[in-house]
Amino acid sequence: MSRVLVGTRYLILIPILGLAVAAAGFFIFGGIGLVQLIYELIFQTAENSHTVIEGGQGLIIFEEVEFVHTFLVGTVLYITAAGLYQLFIKELNFVGWLKIDSTEELETNLIGVTVVVLAVNFMGAIFAGKTDNLLQYGAGIALPIAALGLFVGLRAWAIKIGKEQYRETDE
Repeated sequence: MSRVLVGTRYLILIPILGLAVAAAGFFIFGGIGLVQLIYELIFQTAENSHTVIEGGQGLIIFEEVEFVHTFLVGTVLYITAAGLYQLFIKELNFVGWLKIDSTEELETNLIGVTVVVLAVNFMGAIFAGKTDNLLQYGAGIALPIAALGLFVGLRAWAIKIGKEQYRETDE
């Protein structure tokens, strides 16, 4: 039975490959789109050096922020794929913050990137001039961020308390 359970861990390769392909797609299409945007800006500016770019600077910033958002979503997918691989298959030689030794570390990394994605969404809405119901939209983003922060903080506190109690019973 233990051989079967050990062997089934390789089933995790299915979501790992799916996540890696999805991340690659976000990076490739985001990169192509960003290069196209830069090319259009340069071409339009060179052609119309005396006219204001249609939509203004806010729209350009919004479009660039949307590409940042695309890359961040790709990063979330990549971190998840790499973390699952490290947890179930084999340790990878990554930089310190990307080494995943537990599901808690994977969750914490994902929560961190998710908070950044939400913040980028809010910033994009501001640059796009979508100020209708901005307070509600901001609260809708702030509440999940606060909940995620509370979750991470309480879990870290519980782990610390657990370690202290373990040390006391060990002595």
